[in-house]
Amino acid sequence: DALHFSTAFMSGLTTNAEDQRKAAELRAAGQSGIGGEASGLAALPDAQIDEGATQKYVLIAVKQGDSTRHLVRGAAAAGFHQEAADSTCRQLQSMQVSYEVLGGGRIKHDPAGRSISIYGHSYGFPWNGGAKHSVTKKELDT
Repeated sequence: DALHFSTAFMSGLTTNAEDQRKAAELRAAGQSGIGGEASGLAALPDAQIDEGATQKYVLIAVKQGDSTRHLVRGAAAAGFHQEAADSTCRQLQSMQVSYEVLGGGRIKHDPAGRSISIYGHSYGFPWNGGAKHSVTKKELDT
């Protein structure tokens, strides 16, 4: 399967104060986990995106003991990246699992062309230390 990377950025702001507030709440809530229940966590898929669509996505790191598991969440209907993250973050909170939203961008899935493009960034969840699209690719390949 082909995977194309692009460093193209969208011009202009694609977020607002309310989105920034909600994204900050999701980030802060992720730090409050206390270990949680691994059995519930095992039921969560590594990647969950909308087929055949261009969508906003986030990459979430979940702490499991000494290791880290990555979850990719994309949603074509998401107007803001926090909307793509919200459901999974709330699930992790209910399991009392620590997580961190590492950042976000866009995924364009083209099943007919057998390609997935991963690119961009999120104003609500900016990448710390550079985009981790290669980690996203790895999770989508599994």
